[in-house]
This record gives sequence, structure tokens and C-alpha cells, in this order.
Amino acid sequence: MALLSIINCGLICVGVAFAIFSITGNYWLSASFSHRGLWFNCSKACEKVHHKKDNLIVTETFMIIGCLTYFLAFVLSVLNCSKKINIIFPGVVLCATEYYLFTAVFLAIGLSVYTMETNQNKALKLSWSYIIGWCSCIISTISAVICFVMKRNKQSTYSIF
Repeated sequence: MALLSIINCGLICVGVAFAIFSITGNYWLSASFSHRGLWFNCSKACEKVHHKKDNLIVTETFMIIGCLTYFLAFVLSVLNCSKKINIIFPGVVLCATEYYLFTAVFLAIGLSVYTMETNQNKALKLSWSYIIGWCSCIISTISAVICFVMKRNKQSTYSIF
């Protein structure tokens, strides 16, 4: 049980870092002489994107919401590691599980919207910032499964039968 909690905290740290790097990275798309992120277009120098399409705004919004729910789930998991919170609020593990699932859904929606728009232009390649966004989504799902297993183990420990 303690090992699962430590593994989960490590996964969460990596997942949050990946989500932040993905959002702030300028390598969502790359072409032969330029690259683009959510906030900047870079060819010789990076310039802020002023006229954004709706799909980019939706992607930014869902990625930010996903990052915020990821951070909230991280806080709940850290509180779960301290055993005192379980006495006051025993449902913290289940609550963290739900937030990890929300995070995975928000990140997946944001990344899927971006994927649908960029697949229309074959000259552009999806790059590392985009890829670690999907990695963060997968890590969030794995963390949700681990939290669910920890909750089931905790319930089976306290059950009489």
C-alpha cells in the first residue's frame, strides 16, 4: 500500500511536469524552418500568436483546465500520503481518482481538438510538446487506476468478510 502511494506520487510529479512542459512548449507543430506552440509562432524569432483560431483557443482552455485539475489531484494525493487527513476526510483517495479522470478527459479533449485541426495540413509534423501532452494524459489515467486500487485495498482491509 505504501509502495503504491510512493509510485503514484512519483507518477503525479512526472505527469504534472509533462502537462506544464506541454502547455508552455513551443514545439506542438514543426515544419522545415519553423515551429509553433500554443502561445508562440517561431521562425527566426518567436512571436506571440495574435489572431487565434477557435480550435487553438479550445485547446488552450482544456489544457489549462486539465493542468489545474492535475494540480488539485496532486494536492489531494499529498494529503492522502499524510495519514491525518484520512481520519478527517476518508474519501480523499476516491476524490483524487475522480480528479485524475477529469484531468485525463480535459487533456484528451484539448489534444484531440488540436489533432483534428492539424491533420488537415500534411506539411506540418506534430512535435515533442504535443507528444508529452499525450504522455501526461496517459499518466493521469494510470494514476487514477492506482488510486482506485489503493481505495479498494483500503476498503478490503477494513471489511469483516
